[in-house]
Amino acid sequence: MQDDIIGALTQEVKEEVIENYLHDRRLIAEQVKYVNELAEQTAELEGECSKCFARICNSLMKPQFMDEFRQVLGLKEAPFGERFGKDPDDRENIGWTKLRGLTYRARFKKLLVESYRGLFKWNSQYKEAYEDLQEECKAVNHNLKKFENDYDLLILLRFLKDMDVEFMEKKHWLSDNFTPEEMASVETSLSFRPIRMEQFKLNPPPSLPGPSMVQKRLNALADCVYGQCSDSIKTLVK
Repeated sequence: MQDDIIGALTQEVKEEVIENYLHDRRLIAEQVKYVNELAEQTAELEGECSKCFARICNSLMKPQFMDEFRQVLGLKEAPFGERFGKDPDDRENIGWTKLRGLTYRARFKKLLVESYRGLFKWNSQYKEAYEDLQEECKAVNHNLKKFENDYDLLILLRFLKDMDVEFMEKKHWLSDNFTPEEMASVETSLSFRPIRMEQFKLNPPPSLPGPSMVQKRLNALADCVYGQCSDSIKTLVK
């Protein structure tokens, strides 16, 4: 009878350990899911920034003016990596802002300055989201490390092997297959991988000067562009 009591208590302890494991595992899975959703939202913001930058460069007409625009912003190369300018739609709808001015030159200056304000706004949002994502990745990885330290997966698998625990989602986690030959592969499949920012393929947000800091230089750039491409500019800002 004593053996029966010990056996029952051992079974109860095993069940509690596995239930705690499954509960904590669900929490980790939800955190990973949240980070992936956050990464998708951050990628959308990056896309908006890339579109803004591509549209501005398109309005500058010539590569030399695009290069000068990057110099005004203190950028060595076009930001947003491979995303930049790949989609033809990125370069459409240049004249999204309401333009006011008695001359085409004045309207073009307004277009360039206001377009940059839009870029700066989107980039600020992207930078905030990017940094938030970095912090969330660190937090999840910390929790993953603690989860691994709290549970010895091989011991848990041995528990499961000796128990009839369908109600504890044995079939769910092990896909209805729990043979001794699969022990090694099961351990790998049940392990969480650390989250790396690189897996989201996001480009670090550029550091852009405030619109008021570069407005004079943008106006001067607009003058140069208009001086050489006035016919095209008139079509753009009509």
